[in-house]
Amino acid sequence: MKISRKAESEIPEFSSHVLAREYFKNRYGNHFVMMSSEVIGDQKVYFYSLILNRKVFEDGQKQMLKDGFMADALDFMNSYQPVEIFEDGRIHIIH
Repeated sequence: MKISRKAESEIPEFSSHVLAREYFKNRYGNHFVMMSSEVIGDQKVYFYSLILNRKVFEDGQKQMLKDGFMADALDFMNSYQPVEIFEDGRIHIIH
């Protein structure tokens, strides 16, 4: 389910965050989750996680909140793929 570079090259261009988010939500459903947002430069950037392994992802988040660290950080990092969507619709997928 991870977005490959080839799959990324086939994603259409978007004119807004709303249209890009809609595309990813339609394609990945509840596996595509917004984590946070912040203003960078002059526009807002939305940070999403494409969840690849929900159990590892949720367990890692719980452990981080409870203990302040993760025993298995590498497994956690491999449980999701970060996707950034800019207010103007540009996307940046972390591979």
